[in-house]
Amino acid sequence: MSQQWPATAVDSRTFGAQQARTLDDLNRPNLQNIVTEYLQDSMRYWQRRPFFFTDSDNTAPLAWQASVETTIGTTIQFTTGGVTYAFVAGNAGLTGLTIPDFASIVGTVFTPPATTGSPPPLPPPQSGTAGTIDDNGGAPTGVIWLNNGQIIGGFGANSQLTTLYNVNQYQMPIDLVAFTRVEVTWASNVRMEMQPLSYRDLRDLDVIRPTPPTSYPTYYCWYQQQLYLWPYPVGLYPITLSYRSMPTIAANAGDTNIWTTQAEAMIRHYAEARISEAVIGDSAAAQFYYDLANKEFLVLQQQGSQQDVRAGITPSDW
Repeated sequence: MSQQWPATAVDSRTFGAQQARTLDDLNRPNLQNIVTEYLQDSMRYWQRRPFFFTDSDNTAPLAWQASVETTIGTTIQFTTGGVTYAFVAGNAGLTGLTIPDFASIVGTVFTPPATTGSPPPLPPPQSGTAGTIDDNGGAPTGVIWLNNGQIIGGFGANSQLTTLYNVNQYQMPIDLVAFTRVEVTWASNVRMEMQPLSYRDLRDLDVIRPTPPTSYPTYYCWYQQQLYLWPYPVGLYPITLSYRSMPTIAANAGDTNIWTTQAEAMIRHYAEARISEAVIGDSAAAQFYYDLANKEFLVLQQQGSQQDVRAGITPSDW
């Protein structure tokens, strides 16, 4: 197929069609009232597995939204006069009903305080600090936004997360299953991969506190569903996350997503197995459908392996 294709060539099977086919497979039209829940349970089960179609990252630009919970370091973009600026949440809080006047401070970039002192200064800065603007009353329940300057293009500059000075723990996207790559951007447009550490090793560094080799973090680990960084950042550095995600669960009959298209058979057969086991009480049928679901799973895994492999198999000595 060429680089262009008609809409009719795209797999657009719906959640409603998946429900109907499940009932047909089971030959139990009277189970209509439970099929939706069991298919969604199946999606939740397979959400936790990595697939080639769950590759994701945090580089899609975020804009300000009203009444949303915002975690520390969340980064949004604001455009005025044809120029786009990055604003970083200096604290976790709830945004207000009306957008702050970001345009009034685009000419003043926030300058992190010096890291000297004991204890070192922690965000958020006080209301009224140069380069900041309050949202929904500011901290602690609202948000204080920090102007991190103009977006200088490039993949890493558009991430949805930025470090705060002297903070080394950050909430991750709610759909994150496992990291593929974690990168930090420093000097405005230089992006480099961070190195993974075990939680034990990172904690040891945190206790010893040797002189940081850089002013930006170079190591990370995953613990308590958070991203831990070391050394502690002294400024606002974008963090680019490449990861395996949890695709959204279908809810309405007209919904179309990966669970109703490429992974449709796997989801359907696993739901049929659960229904046969828990509702119908037919263990033989349940095992039959489990086997079908696992066959579909293996096919998807093989497809992912083929995409990941970049070199041929090394020949044997024979």
